[in-house]
Amino acid sequence: MPEDGDPRVVIAEDLAALAEEAGGIVLSFLAEALEARGRARVFLAGGTTPRRTYSLIAAGISSRALPVPAIAWHFGDERWVVPGDPQSNERMARETLLGPIAAPELTIHSWNAGSSDPVECARRCGESLREEMQGERPDVVILGIGPDGHTASLFPGATACLPDGAMVPVARDMSTRFPAAAIRGGGAPAGWRLTLCPDFLRTSLHVVFLAAGADKAGPVRRAVDGDPGTPAGWIRGTTTHFIVTRDAAPRQEQG
Repeated sequence: MPEDGDPRVVIAEDLAALAEEAGGIVLSFLAEALEARGRARVFLAGGTTPRRTYSLIAAGISSRALPVPAIAWHFGDERWVVPGDPQSNERMARETLLGPIAAPELTIHSWNAGSSDPVECARRCGESLREEMQGERPDVVILGIGPDGHTASLFPGATACLPDGAMVPVARDMSTRFPAAAIRGGGAPAGWRLTLCPDFLRTSLHVVFLAAGADKAGPVRRAVDGDPGTPAGWIRGTTTHFIVTRDAAPRQEQG
């Protein structure tokens, strides 16, 4: 069993079981925040792995009659595409989670990507996030893990373009002043990305990583171990869960 503060690894047999495990954990954290403060704040991941999880979270919110207007929704990162683009993380979340629960638009905090300048967009979104949160911590941050160990859009070898004009390598402590940055180059796919910075993500009460596929086993192991060269290993919350399919589980966890 993990010690307090250590990451917990939950192994699911397949994607369906992963979604059940992740959905239940996230719903419990949501209910906890709503009971304690009357509101909750969730940061969503993109990609394909969370889709079923989001559908189950939506069903759970409805079945438990949780107060939808009291939940604020944010996005940990975004591709540089407009929100309606098929590649948009926001579009996927709207289709699988936010639309089914009829989340009010005022509770959905879009990056508004795909127009103007990406660095200016990151600055504007970071300032808006600070103003909106007023020192609150995220209740839940949901993250994925890539085959290269990236999480959000924190790609190894990429460059972070910060709102003050600085261009720095993506790193664990690349920013202590800005919640968000624009990313490009290095290990990142072609084009711009927007991402929350590691120091902001580490303020979360609960961090939930989702990973599926044999190509994730190595990155998951390094992330669980806190490997300094693996961006997913930089992020910890007060609690940290790695919910992974069996083929993505670290070898020592599979027995």
